[in-house]
Amino acid sequence: MEKYNNFINGQWIDSEAKEIIKVEDPATAKVIGEIACAKNSEVDLAVSAAKESFNKRILVDMPLLQRAKLMHRIADETRKVAEEGGKLLCYENGKNLAAAIKEFNDVADMFDYYAGLTDKLEGKTIPVSHNVFDYTVLEPFGVSAHIVPWNYPLSMIGRSLACSFATGNSTVIKTAELTPLSATIFAKAIQNAEVPAGLINIICGYGNEAGSYLVSHPDVNHVVFTGSVATGKKILHSCADKAIPAIVELGGKSAGIVYPDADLNDVVDSAKHAIFGVAGQICTAMSRLVVHKSVKDELIEKLVDLSKSLKVGPGYEEGSELTPVISSNQLDKVEGYARSGIQQGAEAVHGGKRADRNGYFMEATVLNNVTQDMSVAREEIFGPVLSVLEYQDTEEAIAIANDTEYGLGGGVFTKDLNKASWTASKLQAGQVYVNKWFTGSHATPFGGYKQSGYSREKGVDGLKSYLQVKNVGISLS
Repeated sequence: MEKYNNFINGQWIDSEAKEIIKVEDPATAKVIGEIACAKNSEVDLAVSAAKESFNKRILVDMPLLQRAKLMHRIADETRKVAEEGGKLLCYENGKNLAAAIKEFNDVADMFDYYAGLTDKLEGKTIPVSHNVFDYTVLEPFGVSAHIVPWNYPLSMIGRSLACSFATGNSTVIKTAELTPLSATIFAKAIQNAEVPAGLINIICGYGNEAGSYLVSHPDVNHVVFTGSVATGKKILHSCADKAIPAIVELGGKSAGIVYPDADLNDVVDSAKHAIFGVAGQICTAMSRLVVHKSVKDELIEKLVDLSKSLKVGPGYEEGSELTPVISSNQLDKVEGYARSGIQQGAEAVHGGKRADRNGYFMEATVLNNVTQDMSVAREEIFGPVLSVLEYQDTEEAIAIANDTEYGLGGGVFTKDLNKASWTASKLQAGQVYVNKWFTGSHATPFGGYKQSGYSREKGVDGLKSYLQVKNVGISLS
């Protein structure tokens, strides 16, 4: 069994406490690797390395064209390890192999994209008076700490780190203890790209230990977090105590509204990827469908056919479409939600329980006759459980879709683009998908409304949260 270490200041560092974290393959429940568990001492080393590199202004003073070339080099080296890293990610996360390899290529794409923006972060001049020359400059915060989740561990690193790097910050990344191994392959790409030591540091430790200590560290100036609302609020409290900025994305309970004229095949195709793909462990999962009464029965039939057709299996088996959830605890949680929905009156037209096989597999579950007072309609499940709710008029559909504390995503299925545009304007969500879930790219801003968090990542808008504005006024008299 291979042992992996933390990547700090350009070197591979073991845990001073000699503690390890064992990593499972969720498809078999067998341990496939282990990694040194970062404690406070490793956090201190990583933050110190980042602070020193920032104080030396290695990245800040690097000519912007040179910084862009370095980012392109990181992208190139990341693509070279995509197959190796993707295979490891597939085993530790459970997702489809092609999707796992794509995550590494997504990281590369993000670095290429933001490399092209490094020399376009422009300030402005402000007219004050005839004898004052006033202008603004955009500057990095310093040490940026990123806590990434286990569902898209590499993609999440890419979308935050590329922004942080492009804007001149030095970064410490804490990976999730459930999926830390593949990030070490990315660290190899960082080494191969000859990134100066200290600019990027990658550690793995438990959230309540290394994660908590990292965000509260006095030398951390900026925090990025994706995860649960409860943990996000704790992190925000910690940031508030230090008066430092944070970028937070805290999950969702996204609803797709299905109008009577919708192409139901579009809805089913979206369901395949947006609630059953990655076993439903997606922040913007299409976990609710708000369906017009006139087409609900037909759609339910199609969804049942889809659920029956999905091939269940590990991501590394060819053709697998319904892969395992991440852990035993997650499987218990997801199955518990399905059971509670049935107990509260929903009908499991397909699934509703764990699959009868080894590993952490949950059946593709479609719950009919769900109402808004049920837990399955209100709480984030993070599993392959789709709740179908019925409506009769448009205003009712909007009200149901918005009746949630979350506001990460939403969707509309209709052939009427005017109706689609009107509905998009009414949905309280950071992104709205029309006739196909997941229409965005690395160039489109991503973030939430309400308790799904704030700030934006990806796209040009993503850079704004990694920069602070300095104003300079020069008296000319």
